[in-house]
Amino acid sequence: MAAQGKKPSAAGGSEGARPVADDGAEPGFVAHAVAEYFSTVVFLGLGAAALVGYAIYQKIHADLEVPTQLYLYLGGALGLCGALGALRLALGSAVYKVQSRANAVKESRFLVKEARRAVSSHGQRLGPEVAAAIGAAADRLEEARKGGDWAGTEAALKQLDQLLDQHLATHRKSTTREYVESIVIAVLIALFLRSFVVEAFKIPSGSMIPTLQVGDHIFVNKFIYGIRLPWSNVKFGMELRKPQRGEVIVFKFPRDEEKDFIKRIVAIEGDTVEVRDNVVYINGEPVPHTHDTSARCEYEDFDEVSGRWEHRRCEAYQEQLGAHSYTTIFDRGGVPRSWPKVTVPPESVFVMGDNRDNSHDSRFWGTVPWKLIKGKAMVIWFSSGEPEALRLKRIGQLIH
Repeated sequence: MAAQGKKPSAAGGSEGARPVADDGAEPGFVAHAVAEYFSTVVFLGLGAAALVGYAIYQKIHADLEVPTQLYLYLGGALGLCGALGALRLALGSAVYKVQSRANAVKESRFLVKEARRAVSSHGQRLGPEVAAAIGAAADRLEEARKGGDWAGTEAALKQLDQLLDQHLATHRKSTTREYVESIVIAVLIALFLRSFVVEAFKIPSGSMIPTLQVGDHIFVNKFIYGIRLPWSNVKFGMELRKPQRGEVIVFKFPRDEEKDFIKRIVAIEGDTVEVRDNVVYINGEPVPHTHDTSARCEYEDFDEVSGRWEHRRCEAYQEQLGAHSYTTIFDRGGVPRSWPKVTVPPESVFVMGDNRDNSHDSRFWGTVPWKLIKGKAMVIWFSSGEPEALRLKRIGQLIH
């Protein structure tokens, strides 16, 4: 849309861009859907195919049988991408028309804002006649866009772009500057979200089985217990929402703050906690628990030393801490164990893994200060591991 020899337009058009296609036929619903979602669906489809392909590779590399469902997932993901590609080619002109119109709408909105901002900031230097001409061109562009006059939108875009280049060339942002600003803003937003709002973690061990499996990928709410200053243990607002019994948290390991642990809060500041023959007592009262025999208790755990998966059998118990109900497991045939009474100090919590016989937690190294808590586990957004390789049923599960 820019005049010959000028910079590309702000919203992605250029002096060599084709005009908005208009052969009189209106694109249908399918063309609109393909134009809007093609890239996203193909990206997700190829991403899913890559993940499934990697899971198949791991099975083959470990000399394990590859489940038929994995091949079905792979074929489905690639088939979807292929079908969309064929549809995109078949509807080429209609899809291009939809995309051209969408680009024209974006360009016109940007250019109208730029024109009005320029008139407001540089009106005195431009003079009344030029300022009025730019304002009138911006009004014509906006009217054409809102009225669906695509040929008029194209012409108005070109006219307004030429006026701005003619009278305000030195004050317009270059394409490079626009891209750099967009990238910087995106990076700053991502850093802000990761530092203060939500962060992703991967579960590397089986200490929280069955609540969390090895290979679960989770999102953690980082602001629920207050705000931590980046690259420090300084937190504000912890007193507004204190950690509660039964919540699953991610925290810095007190003995090595370079490591992140995930456990369940069993006791909070001021509580006394002890374990007698595998039963947890809080302030002298046993935590309600019942033996769960509704299904066979067994699970797959990953041995980080040998690099292999191990099948284990267990005994399951349902526990209730406040509003939180969850399952804990113990090794089948294991000897019940006890730990002495401990009083949780101020601004600290006592944590344990749900896989009680296979968890390195507060029973061994003490309590977790509030300042080391990074956040509360929220949801599983992806999961891969034995026995299914790709655990579709776990994706989207809330963490209780």
